[in-house]
Amino acid sequence: MLDYSVMKKSDRMNIFSKFLCLNWKLVFLILCVCCVGIMILYSAGKAECPDAYKCLISYGSWTPWALSQIPKILIGFCILFVVAVIDLKVWVKYAYWIYGVSVFLLVCVMFFGHVGMGAQRWLNIGFIKIQPSELMKIALVLALAKYFAALSINEIQSNYYLLFPAFLVLLPVGLVLQQPDLGTAMTLVLVSAIVFFIAGVQIWKFGAVLLVVLLSFPVIWSYGLHDYQKQRIIIFMNPEKDIMGSGYHITQSKITLGSGGFWGKGYLNGSQSHLNFLPEKQTDFIFTMFAEEFGMFGCLCLFALIIAVLWQCYRVAFVSRNNFGKLLTLGLAANFFIYFFINTAMVMGLLPVVGVPSPLLSYGGTAMMTLLLGFGLIECCYVHSDMLISSKSDYL
Repeated sequence: MLDYSVMKKSDRMNIFSKFLCLNWKLVFLILCVCCVGIMILYSAGKAECPDAYKCLISYGSWTPWALSQIPKILIGFCILFVVAVIDLKVWVKYAYWIYGVSVFLLVCVMFFGHVGMGAQRWLNIGFIKIQPSELMKIALVLALAKYFAALSINEIQSNYYLLFPAFLVLLPVGLVLQQPDLGTAMTLVLVSAIVFFIAGVQIWKFGAVLLVVLLSFPVIWSYGLHDYQKQRIIIFMNPEKDIMGSGYHITQSKITLGSGGFWGKGYLNGSQSHLNFLPEKQTDFIFTMFAEEFGMFGCLCLFALIIAVLWQCYRVAFVSRNNFGKLLTLGLAANFFIYFFINTAMVMGLLPVVGVPSPLLSYGGTAMMTLLLGFGLIECCYVHSDMLISSKSDYL
């Protein structure tokens, strides 16, 4: 049964009272997922031992990933708590500004970006490297939620009123594709489509857009994709074509998944990952490493944990009395789900390898902090769920 005690006068509450009114079930579940990530990163550090025999009989290692990930998680939770207690109308007021800053950072990446692993996706600001495309995932949902929440259902179903949000989506997608980062671009498009659908856009319009994309695929293939992206799609269709080259990652991922069986090999006992057959085990393929050590049973438990997180997000949207809160919560929850879905399907060979890490599990700073920023906004919608934002003037 849903907890309707959340229906309070949030505009009269002080910061401490708002902090106490957080959805602590959601906070606990998020923390559990982060702890699973630390646990696997600790195991992954074992594979860095230069002596393979000693690695097989030793314990895990806090370095180089697990220990450095903990401060990022702590900072992320601080961001979550701060964002959660800020008045919801502040996020409504500055949604377009946040979007504009994110676009500006994406443009900066084109000219001043740091190059790593063949892509130009990061900004090096001295003490930290940030990935603006991760921030854009949050900023885009904020902007779309503000725009659609101010419209009536008749306006939303009008083609004229869809031109501006379409521009909001296509601009960052185009900038992200220039980096190039096909995985993040896919995520932005899919999350935006879900927000459009939740807002009330007719389903036939999605079908029309999909048909146009399919008809344009030959042009996209010839002029829109880089050679390595084409190769990934070809390998996705036939991984055995180049097992020791382009198909090595997905081939080893499938072998590692299968070697775990139903119960897994046990924590710290994964052979494929610890003998360095599994590439990028701390980022893109961390789910594969988890599956080898904990098996299908462990994966089902992890799926249950992810579903519990999504369910708590749905509860927040259900109790929210304003459309902005509903759209923002469901859009950010969709971002988390698509993030996890693409990564899981990718390592299973159900999607091409597009370099999308597993949310809250994979090693990385920007992705972790922006995800927790998104959950902070969801908590903010929960704390201010009684707030009425109904007139168009409230969205100016």
